[in-house]
Amino acid sequence: MSKRVQNNLLYYIPNRSRSKTILRIPESHSLHICPTACGRRNAIRALQNGEKEFLSFLYIGEEDAVSGQYVENIGDAVEELLEVLEPVPKAFVLYFNCIDDFLGTDEKALLRELKSRFPGLYFTVCHINPVVADEKISQGMRKHNQMYGLLEYTEQKENSLNFIGNYVSLDPESELFTVLKEWGIDTIRELFTCETFADYQKMASSRLNLVLMPMGQVAAQNMAAKLGIPYYDNPVSYDIKEVLQHYQDLADLLGKPCPDFGGEIRQTLLDIIVAREMVGDIPIVVDSSASMRPFALAKALLGYGFQVKAVFAPHSPREDAEERQWLADHHPQVNVINREGVKAVAGYGLDKECMAIGYDCAFLLKARYFVNMFNDESHYGFHGIRKLMGLMGKAAARSADWEHLNEKKDEGK
Repeated sequence: MSKRVQNNLLYYIPNRSRSKTILRIPESHSLHICPTACGRRNAIRALQNGEKEFLSFLYIGEEDAVSGQYVENIGDAVEELLEVLEPVPKAFVLYFNCIDDFLGTDEKALLRELKSRFPGLYFTVCHINPVVADEKISQGMRKHNQMYGLLEYTEQKENSLNFIGNYVSLDPESELFTVLKEWGIDTIRELFTCETFADYQKMASSRLNLVLMPMGQVAAQNMAAKLGIPYYDNPVSYDIKEVLQHYQDLADLLGKPCPDFGGEIRQTLLDIIVAREMVGDIPIVVDSSASMRPFALAKALLGYGFQVKAVFAPHSPREDAEERQWLADHHPQVNVINREGVKAVAGYGLDKECMAIGYDCAFLLKARYFVNMFNDESHYGFHGIRKLMGLMGKAAARSADWEHLNEKKDEGK
């Protein structure tokens, strides 16, 4: 195999047990405009998630692509769907696959025509284009941005706050919710928890967007410009000082006093000590499938006295470049792995006698100790640090049963 092929051939790490969240505007219907083969993955995912009634497909053939007839067919497809769908959707999300990067559909003209033909309905366009996966604005960012594109401006702002960029709600035990209540924030809104289109529109009346993950950054920027909602980029952190600074910044934005977190910090430090004693000298590999900021997580763990040996970061969104440089300067012995190439199947020379935080590297190594954590989901603040310490302590107490995990994860059982 040539070196060029080795550098560009990627290894897909299967994890079929984790359901893929489909972001959807409530009371909307998704119409995928694509060739038949391109729609297969989305159809299977919808079937697996029990959401097949929320999407339809308008397939593009060679003749449609050459003649441009597919554009005319979209309006007819919407009309047909309105006759059969119950209840009638309030919005349509049109999904174009990567073929549209070559066809160049005039989206603005299409949306004007559809809004004129179907007054009272909302329409927006999303793209599924893995051929541009390396662009500065990722597919996830584009998707989140389009999902909030149908919100309408309102001058009336409530004592509510939006969480943007996340796919899973934060752990309800997080101290964040107590703090927000003390500050008079009585409602938290998230796209995936909205049950109706009216609930979705209420997100436009929130006074602040809290961006929890990088996928929400572009959406928050556009919501600030269009809806007048300021935002705070607040990625999940496992560093005590950084968490405290985030709360101080948030308090300043809302014009509120920052609470005394002395008790939270003391409990967090105690949990770190307990976890460190349980983990001992077990080498740790931090995986970018576990955290959106794997280098920042590695830096925090090193600061707490854990033995971090490697960062497996093929999916790192580069949000923690500063922490990556810090690792290179202060801990050059930490191995950094950037690609999921064919060498991945050999584990990049890493020892399986380690604790892998995140599934991808744990799967490749068949790591003896496995911390099952994905994209910082549900973690936030001091509680998030304590939750991670608890997971690490539990992982150190027993070896991972990869025969059982493989049955569930690889075979989809």
